[in-house]
Amino acid sequence: MLSFLKTFSWGYQHDLFREAFWMPLKDVCFSEIMSPQLRQYNPVKVWIFLVAGILILLMAIFNYVSMCVAQVSYRAKEMATRRLLGSSARSIFWRLLGESALFTTGAFLLALLLAKAVEPTVCDLLQTRLDIWDDLNAITLLIYLIGIVLLSLLAGVVPAVLLSHYHPLDVVKGTFRRKTKAVYLRALYVVQSGLTVAMLTCTLYLSAQIYRILREPLGYTYGHVLDYPAMTVGSSEKIRLFRDEARKKPFVRNVCLTAGTPVNRGNNNTTQLYDSNGIPQNVSFQVFRTDSAFLDIFHIQVFDDRKLPRKWGNMYFSESTFDSLQLDYARTAELRNEYGRQYAVGGRYADIKFGSILLPQSPTMISVEHPDKVRPWNVLVETIEGDQAAYKRELDALFSEVVEGIPFESKWYADEMTEVYKDLLHMRTTIVAFTCAALLISLLGLTAMSIYFISQRKRDMAIRKVFGSSAGMERARLLRFSLLSLLAGMLLAVPLAWFGVQQIDGILHYSPMAMWGVFGVAFLLVALISLGSVCLISWGAVRENPVNHIKTE
Repeated sequence: MLSFLKTFSWGYQHDLFREAFWMPLKDVCFSEIMSPQLRQYNPVKVWIFLVAGILILLMAIFNYVSMCVAQVSYRAKEMATRRLLGSSARSIFWRLLGESALFTTGAFLLALLLAKAVEPTVCDLLQTRLDIWDDLNAITLLIYLIGIVLLSLLAGVVPAVLLSHYHPLDVVKGTFRRKTKAVYLRALYVVQSGLTVAMLTCTLYLSAQIYRILREPLGYTYGHVLDYPAMTVGSSEKIRLFRDEARKKPFVRNVCLTAGTPVNRGNNNTTQLYDSNGIPQNVSFQVFRTDSAFLDIFHIQVFDDRKLPRKWGNMYFSESTFDSLQLDYARTAELRNEYGRQYAVGGRYADIKFGSILLPQSPTMISVEHPDKVRPWNVLVETIEGDQAAYKRELDALFSEVVEGIPFESKWYADEMTEVYKDLLHMRTTIVAFTCAALLISLLGLTAMSIYFISQRKRDMAIRKVFGSSAGMERARLLRFSLLSLLAGMLLAVPLAWFGVQQIDGILHYSPMAMWGVFGVAFLLVALISLGSVCLISWGAVRENPVNHIKTE
């Protein structure tokens, strides 16, 4: 096949393409290889949903475990009584797992309703069709059932083991309460805070990168530019009539007929041009055939306009054209390709970004031609400041009248730029939504653990206050415990955040930035939530009369 392609395909004949291979259709659908004939999908979205969903599910499980562990001391007397009345450790173990299964089943049914409620939003984010009710069949129900069983085991095994393996006398002596307070609580606190910091770091890093991408200098600027399709009309006379009528509007600043815009990348012209040593080099141009209004609308400055005496216009080349061919612009009057065609150099301008800045960039050529010669793909109308919605309605009505009711869609150029980064913005929305859910879960979990921890420490605080401790000292002691747990969680968060940031850089293919700044912000935010909850919850506890907790001893 490779030999056959080299007999007629220009790209293979000039080594632009060097391979030919077979791919399964399912791999093509999830491949980065462009295939306009097929509806392809980005596997990165699938992995983002999968990983983020698993992380949030784990955090929810940690919350359930921490809540159960928080209740262990209160339920210890119940289980000890059952043991003393003849229940076995095995029966108590399965009883607690049954409670876990009951909670998990209830949570699943609630989650199913919530998923159905947000189904339209998710369909928009994923750009596909989902239908939870129609997908219910024997296989999906079996998968749901297996998931409920596994989650029930994962969430319930820790509290079940704790309560079923302790001797009833340990509960009476109080050793069970001390071990729960000292070991399990801190471990859960560390894991949950570490996961939260890692997810928040990834979200802030992605948001910062998208902010940089959307504000990356493009090499050109634009104001209020409205883009009309010209190819669907099929009549150059009608397009020129619209141009002439639009110019008469008092709010119209400029009108341009062009074959391509920077956002739609124009037309590609890959050819071999001779470099300074007379050796042909492959150069991939993005070509824009347009009139002179193009330069004004996009504020493209031509550094050296040679104003060649050409009847129908001039060709201007970006600076990277001469750099890639190692040519001195001042001494270059024309560019020649291997077929003998000559391109007169009418001037040069700074490189402009076409399409998305995440795509590979190459030299550009702007062929400024006489307006009557341009075969336009687009009509660009630049308006002044004012009521843009009213301007668009009036111009749309004019265009519809000129093209005699042919269906069309006009768009602001800024909206077209946003569409280029649609997948990126959807990914940011998805990760922000997941992170907000993770923050909510973390806030509830950390607050509940703080409440439990403080309730466990009330007796200790009462004894220390009898011996001279103050409310401020007790509050500082509680905050120190939380801070040390957060610092330990940071050790877990660092490798997780670093791994997540590396994956984001691999998806964006954009110049990376240092993650430590956003990591610090994420840690400070989680610390503020955690320490703030401890401080507020402990406000009343540290001021209570110590007699209330000692009189029962």
